[in-house]
Amino acid sequence: MPLKNTKNYYLAQKVADKFGISKKTLLGWEKDGKISKPPKDWRGWRMYGESHIGEIRKVIEEKRRKLS
Repeated sequence: MPLKNTKNYYLAQKVADKFGISKKTLLGWEKDGKISKPPKDWRGWRMYGESHIGEIRKVIEEKRRKLS
């Protein structure tokens, strides 16, 4: 069911830009199960909420730890 109120949600490109990653990387993490699948709006576009933002931060922190 599409989201009706998208006020506290962000589009994939906006989230990718916020974290300095590509949209392709973000969608790959979703596909690989590293982050949960976001709901979609009436157009079928992914809408990331605060819980997804937290998941993305954890994935990025984990990657940084592995590189150090």
